[in-house]
Amino acid sequence: MVSLPYSLELRQTVEYPQVASKHNQCTELSTAFGSAFHYPGNDSFRIWDAKQQEVRPACRVEPSTALEVSRVLEILVHHWCYFSVKGGGHSRNPGDSNSVGGVTVDLDRMTQVNILEPGNRARVGGGATSYQVYEALDAHNLSFVGGRVGTVGVGGFTLGGGTSPFSNKYGWALDNVYEYEVVLANGTIVNANETHNHDLYFALRGGGNNFGIVTAFTVRTFGQGPVSTTTTTYSRNQTEQVLDQVYELFTDKTLTSDPEMGYDMYYTYASQDDSFILSGTQRYGKPVRNPAVFKAIDQIPTATRSTTISNMGNLTRDSGPLGTTRHLFATLTVLPSRPLLTQAVKIFEQEVRAIKSVDGLVPNLISYAISRTAIAAMNQRGGNSLGIQGEQPLFLVLISTAWSDASGDAAVNTMTENTVRRIREAAETLDVAHPFLYINYASAAQASEVFAGYGTENMQKLRDIQGAVDPRGVFTSRGLWSGFAKLL
Repeated sequence: MVSLPYSLELRQTVEYPQVASKHNQCTELSTAFGSAFHYPGNDSFRIWDAKQQEVRPACRVEPSTALEVSRVLEILVHHWCYFSVKGGGHSRNPGDSNSVGGVTVDLDRMTQVNILEPGNRARVGGGATSYQVYEALDAHNLSFVGGRVGTVGVGGFTLGGGTSPFSNKYGWALDNVYEYEVVLANGTIVNANETHNHDLYFALRGGGNNFGIVTAFTVRTFGQGPVSTTTTTYSRNQTEQVLDQVYELFTDKTLTSDPEMGYDMYYTYASQDDSFILSGTQRYGKPVRNPAVFKAIDQIPTATRSTTISNMGNLTRDSGPLGTTRHLFATLTVLPSRPLLTQAVKIFEQEVRAIKSVDGLVPNLISYAISRTAIAAMNQRGGNSLGIQGEQPLFLVLISTAWSDASGDAAVNTMTENTVRRIREAAETLDVAHPFLYINYASAAQASEVFAGYGTENMQKLRDIQGAVDPRGVFTSRGLWSGFAKLL
């Protein structure tokens, strides 16, 4: 271990205080932050997921600088008060980014995007969304490794990994961060990069919210013009033919050697006609209407086809209303297997049909590849903490479900857990199971499994670093911000 601001030995003797009355800290924050402070009864705050929208914090504060975040954290730790931090606010669980009865620390005033000379880096505020960064960079014919959805916050997205339309070419978001500005549990503001606080730099590349509050990211930027995005849907009798070509797009070295290519597969239940629809999103990093890499899959007749050529800001601009729909994600990772794709969609069909009466139900089975080039990029700048290695691609599988009413919560949870369990069992039978769980897609039920999937050595290293920078356990499950996946 390199030296960090705390001693590891302190963790052994820490005692966790009782959480204080919410009145004291909210009063102190109100005095310190004035118009940037809000009580729930007089607040227009909106957040992506309806489950988080429903929770009621004691109060909300909007710091504008790292120094102000430091002051907020000092007050919260002094009073030993529960809190949550909202960046983009795209998570699904109460307490992740909107506090249940504590203080919500909202970084929505920290969205600045400053391009650094000579133009191959940008400093991005910890509260920025992917859309805000894309829009700022588009004006300079630049881009970055950001999300597919504009409302996704750069903070949580990047700290957990960050898969992107540009990942085949540049790797994941965490592979493209040069420096983090972090407020630690004692209020200290530090920078972590390749040469300074290197262990913390390693930990923040995949370790989530276990180490502090990241107030700025210095990210790689690159020249980028308009990109091509084509969405297709297929008839039910074409499913197996399409899956054949999806598998080739994920695995064929000739196809995957084209760094501009990306492909996302969706299998979706349509309640209006009680059917399942296989669709695909073809992504290409240049303004080409029919890229040659998709020639084989394009030979399959489509039910619908739509192509858009535009910059990333325009493509991610529309987000829909916030706080009106409930969401649940769960995930697993597998080695390449064509038979598993067929089994996965069949399992998904069976489990979804059992809950199809849930109001507003829109479940998706989504899959795309962690490409060879993305895996190679993970070894750059000291490596990240995810533990992904090897020469072959991996398949991410995401069960993403939206629905409209709390009465459906239990049914959706059961369907999701059953689907993931059965697909994992099928993968184990085919000998293609993989331990990695993508933290940004993991359900609350999977949170305790995430870091074990990074490997024993990486998990222990992350725990050691967490103990060094946060000896009182502020960012642990027994501490003050218990949302998301926790190391301890």
